[in-house]
Amino acid sequence: MRSLFGKLIVGTISLLTTLVVMAPTPGVTAPFDVYVGYSDGLRGAGFFPNPWSGDAGVTFLGSAAPYDAGAILIANTSGSALTVDSVGVTINFSGNVAPSWALPVTIAAGDFLILTQTTQYNFDTSDISYIPGATYGNLATSCTPACPTVSITWNGSNSVTLNVSLHTLDTGGFDYAANGSNESFNWRLIGDAGCSGPGCGGTVSGVPEPSTWAMMILGFFGVGFMAYRRESKPALMAA
Repeated sequence: MRSLFGKLIVGTISLLTTLVVMAPTPGVTAPFDVYVGYSDGLRGAGFFPNPWSGDAGVTFLGSAAPYDAGAILIANTSGSALTVDSVGVTINFSGNVAPSWALPVTIAAGDFLILTQTTQYNFDTSDISYIPGATYGNLATSCTPACPTVSITWNGSNSVTLNVSLHTLDTGGFDYAANGSNESFNWRLIGDAGCSGPGCGGTVSGVPEPSTWAMMILGFFGVGFMAYRRESKPALMAA
């Protein structure tokens, strides 16, 4: 029994150490996840990707409604404050189309930064550059021949450029409103494979900090210890 308990301690410490230093990221060095979406309040029953302006933990760089704009969400998955210095955006064959967002901005661990239009239509990413052959029933879903990109610099000296291969920012590679359809797209994690279109993705939840993971594992350890104590008592009484 002591040997089993010793293994439980060693295994718990090993798992705890792994989770404390681990954070889900889109790349090896980036301490954040990046989501993209589209908000259309002009046509039909539109919606804002969730979370949005005014929600808990959100720093929002954008104008007030009405919206007809692409949007970027940066989720701080690190255990400390994150300073976003700059964000650039290209749409397929275009150059940088990012508005003049008021950066740098520092966001707390587990919080979000949302970037969208600063005036109406100045980040209307569905109208900037189309993919040949893309239609309402045949959305673009790869970087051939091109796809949007999001480039981020943070904490003074780090940078990364991410491909939006499922074309959420440019609503499938063409003007999704061409037939009068609402252009709203849910938040979609960049690099996430699978379906494409407005119904993919969904609500972005807060990211547990490493300290939260630590408390969870310590809780599991406590449950295991109590189970060990209960199992060992009959053996001690028999002795």
